[in-house]
Amino acid sequence: MLEAVIGPLKSWAESVVHSLGYSGIFLLMLLDSTNIPIPSEVIMPTGGSLAKQGKLIFWIVGFAGSFGTVIGSCLNYWIGHKLGVEGLEKYGKYLFIRKKEVQHGEEWFSRYGQHVTLWGRFIPLVRTFISLPAGIYGMNFTRFLIYAILGATPWCYAWAYVGLKFEEHYHEIEKYWKYVDIVVVVAILLFLTKWFISRRKERLADIP
Repeated sequence: MLEAVIGPLKSWAESVVHSLGYSGIFLLMLLDSTNIPIPSEVIMPTGGSLAKQGKLIFWIVGFAGSFGTVIGSCLNYWIGHKLGVEGLEKYGKYLFIRKKEVQHGEEWFSRYGQHVTLWGRFIPLVRTFISLPAGIYGMNFTRFLIYAILGATPWCYAWAYVGLKFEEHYHEIEKYWKYVDIVVVVAILLFLTKWFISRRKERLADIP
């Protein structure tokens, strides 16, 4: 089922990179960092594969992906910053997020979240959304930018290298990597389920 949804998106991403080259890589990685989960595990290896064929230059492929990721992350940070804690409290009710939970989130992010902003960039799906809470909870932008660069650069160059080095066998690697995506999605769903159950118990406990 997951592959049925992601499959067409992967094919489209590959076609964009083939058609637009560096600018396509930049654009797709930018979108991937602004809450649109386009698989970077497809974008960057496709660029690496084209570098293997002599159609693109490897280091520019990595730079285009890294630059797109950083710019997209900054845009996502800006969206979160404009929303802010007050905006999250105001509109969060439509997502079943209460003011108390927003405050808990602010405390948690202050304690742990800045580090997650770095290592979360190496986790599929998480990396797509990680910049949003950094903006909402007012993480120092200079530190955020440094973390974005430190996270984006090795990720993009590593996946471009996979395409460069294992061009003929990339789809075999992708076949096994998709299980990582599935594990992450399941973990997030379990977390959300636990959160909803916990929230429901709290609401029932508040009822006299």
